[in-house]
Amino acid sequence: MEKKTTIGIAHSDADLGKPAECSREQLDLVKGMIREIADQTMGGMTHIVKPGDKVLIKINTVIPIAANAGFTTDPRMLEALIELVKEQNPSRVQIGERCAMGADTRHAMEACGIAEVAARTGVELYPFDNAPFDMYKIDRPISFNEFPVPRAVREADVYIGLPKMKVHLHTTFTGAMKLQFGNLPDYDWMVRCHRDDIYQKIVNLTRAANPKWFIMDSLYACQGNGPFSAVRDDLIKDFNTICGGPDPVAVDTICEALMDWESPGTNVPSTVLGAAEGLGTNRMEEIELTGVPLARVKRRFRRQNNVLQGQFPNVNITMGNTCEAGCRAILRIQLDQLQADGTLEKLKRPLHVFTGLQFHEIKKVEGDVIVVGDCAKGMLERFPNAQYWGSCEKYANCTPIWANLPDQGIAAYVRSLARIQESTEIE
Repeated sequence: MEKKTTIGIAHSDADLGKPAECSREQLDLVKGMIREIADQTMGGMTHIVKPGDKVLIKINTVIPIAANAGFTTDPRMLEALIELVKEQNPSRVQIGERCAMGADTRHAMEACGIAEVAARTGVELYPFDNAPFDMYKIDRPISFNEFPVPRAVREADVYIGLPKMKVHLHTTFTGAMKLQFGNLPDYDWMVRCHRDDIYQKIVNLTRAANPKWFIMDSLYACQGNGPFSAVRDDLIKDFNTICGGPDPVAVDTICEALMDWESPGTNVPSTVLGAAEGLGTNRMEEIELTGVPLARVKRRFRRQNNVLQGQFPNVNITMGNTCEAGCRAILRIQLDQLQADGTLEKLKRPLHVFTGLQFHEIKKVEGDVIVVGDCAKGMLERFPNAQYWGSCEKYANCTPIWANLPDQGIAAYVRSLARIQESTEIE
């Protein structure tokens, strides 16, 4: 079968340091890996960036956290990429991003080590928080068919994606296509269609960005319940393998192959949909692989686990019809944290959770009650004192991503319950 695109794979058995701690020699090794992939997939950086081009590099900060935590853009990858781009004499290089959860992106860039890289390399930090946006419209009946896109994204001569490779509770996987989530201006736009229609949103955002090339940030990678797994060994610090190419669908397909998932290209709904809508190919036989042999470097990554019921001590979950990419993922993220830090074991009373559309009468329970998501909001009539996460004046959309916020989310509330119960018992 005719090959439609080329994806390159590079690997190093050397010590490459840590994201925020590497020598010049280690950085040069990373730079060489990226150069190899550019040579293999595009005939070199000269065919990606021309003299005078305006270049935007899209990164992934997500939340303010130290770079060595391994869940955000690796400064080694970013600095090496910027050096390769600047060798082509572009007129401008911007680092673009909008971090998650309504946080301040410039602060996140500083916390994640991105600002230091920008200062060393002399490029522009470009947080999308207050940047000008233009509306992009897809004129057919699909979800999320009109949305804002940063003007800098559309005006760039070259858009390069630097996605972080992570298994993801909300979307199965986050890579080349999911990266474009950070091209939205604010929390409200990020939360719209954050349900089981999220995959159409991912495809539409990728179409609007019109990317030229992707290089996968996967020296460190994440398996299991990412994007910020509470399980320590879900962070893989020695993968030291990267891939890249011009086709975002094919890049994500090869990531599935690198994670040793069966039938690569079929496991992630956004990858399948992206191929169906013409953004690239998810068929292994249509992808030419160059560089390090796949069989040499692939490693079995654990998939995400969104199972809720029967998983957590002292927690009773009553589930109705619940979006896997919405409330189910939110609950799993929060309960994973509470289990990892021992909070659930400390509860003196059972915690009852209602999520999804409820179809039956429940008149009384013993313990504390929380209600998650608009579909379960009717349970507040039966439990008026329950703690509720759903749409409200501040957060208008039905999927309560704000339940993940560290200061006002589910985990913070349950920890406060545990402290109150402990102090009451002592008294």
